[in-house]
Amino acid sequence: MRRTAAGLAATVLVLLTACTGGSPDPDPTASTGPTQQATADAGPEAVVAEATYLSLPVEVEVAPVRVKDDVALLQVEYRLGADAPAGSTFSAGQVLKTTTGPVGPNGVRLVDLGTGEVFLPGTDAAGQPAVTRDYVQATPGTPATSEGLYQAPAGETVAVLFPYLGLVREVPVVRLDAGEDLPVTAQDLGREGELTYAGAPMDAFTVAFDDSSSTRVTQEEVTVSLASDVLFGVDQADLTPQAQAVVDSAATEIAAKAAEGSVQVIGHTDDVASPEYNQDLSVRRAQAVVDRLAPVLGAAYAVTAEGRGESEPAVPGTTPEARAANRRVEIRFTAVTPGTSVEIGTGAALPEPTGPVASGSSAVEVAGVTGFAVRATQVERVGPFLVGSLEVERTGTGTGQPTGLFGDFVQGRATARGLSAFSMGGGAHNATLLGTASRYYPLDYVRPPSAVPGPDVRAVVADEWIVAPMAPGDTVTATVLWPDPGGDTVTLDVPERFRLTDVPVTSP
Repeated sequence: MRRTAAGLAATVLVLLTACTGGSPDPDPTASTGPTQQATADAGPEAVVAEATYLSLPVEVEVAPVRVKDDVALLQVEYRLGADAPAGSTFSAGQVLKTTTGPVGPNGVRLVDLGTGEVFLPGTDAAGQPAVTRDYVQATPGTPATSEGLYQAPAGETVAVLFPYLGLVREVPVVRLDAGEDLPVTAQDLGREGELTYAGAPMDAFTVAFDDSSSTRVTQEEVTVSLASDVLFGVDQADLTPQAQAVVDSAATEIAAKAAEGSVQVIGHTDDVASPEYNQDLSVRRAQAVVDRLAPVLGAAYAVTAEGRGESEPAVPGTTPEARAANRRVEIRFTAVTPGTSVEIGTGAALPEPTGPVASGSSAVEVAGVTGFAVRATQVERVGPFLVGSLEVERTGTGTGQPTGLFGDFVQGRATARGLSAFSMGGGAHNATLLGTASRYYPLDYVRPPSAVPGPDVRAVVADEWIVAPMAPGDTVTATVLWPDPGGDTVTLDVPERFRLTDVPVTSP
């Protein structure tokens, strides 16, 4: 990435202009007036991002995000570079939409790297996003602008995560005075009535190399899930020797990361036996973990045991895989530092690669999705996070889509994580980093109810739908945010697809 604006960040991006089939027409009530007239006020400068889509030069200019009360206005201008071929078009309204959403840049998210939050566009009572409802087409000499209303971030700057385009950081946040109003209203964007604005904290998810445990870190607490099939024999509540090592590893990490106070140990079972039997078994298994854990932690921690039987399955279903995931003992505690990385493992060896391998910035051919290569153009440390830019190139003959390039529905514990079907089918959900003892998955969050009707569904803080039709030699870029496992280099692993070793980690 090359910074080009004085005192501000400008991220080199790759833009995708392919259209998604079956997209609805633009909202006929959307106003184009604000798009044509809105300009950044004097003061902080816009962040300009130089970009290339295939051979098409594009500039993206993100204006300072203006805030009134709790509402933020995002304005982005798209321009084609001087060398753009005559007749070329960049349709931001097609490129930046969500998979099932209307035409318009409703897939653009604000990311507050200081507070660890993600913000989606505000929505009306019908769940329709408050963004420009238009194709937003930039052509040579004619720029196009999109606007959107979001919940206001807390910091002085904010990052903007675009589908396919990347993460543009350090966009200034300007808070308007009492007598000032935002130049764009919900009505200008075709939305009526009261809008709902929501944000969500980013969570971390890791899995031990030997699958003995998984860990979810939220802003409120840390939950370590120990696999009962590793801890105990069938219908037993005595820790196996391997289980003792797993619990000891958890105790060491808890002692280092937990705030003094309550540590809850909760047993869970599958639904095979009777509810009464399962409840009793879950209590006995939780107590066995407490008996091993409490002496290591000491008097500063109040360690309690509780059983919940089959009442709280981790995943739905009665398949052997679902039932195995539901047989677990959870350890819950509050971290000293909210959102801190927690890694539980027993010293298992680094897993062997299950796909082709390359190192550093070299490209690697992808297994399972033929005719594509991937290389890490940059992995940058930003606060407690790593931001990765992964270039995907079409190396095969003919036009092809990189669907499933970063894993599919049955990989990466996608179902257990509660990810959407689209993320699992076309997103970078399984682009993991290999730590000391665990696999670090991309950051994720529970999508606000206003954005997703029905049960909670998680989304990854990464590209979620990478399906661009690509001709030979074409490239697109996928962006992924991870918790930081530490170190000067990282190993990026997508099981059954590829591995990149010794990728340098840079700092801003």
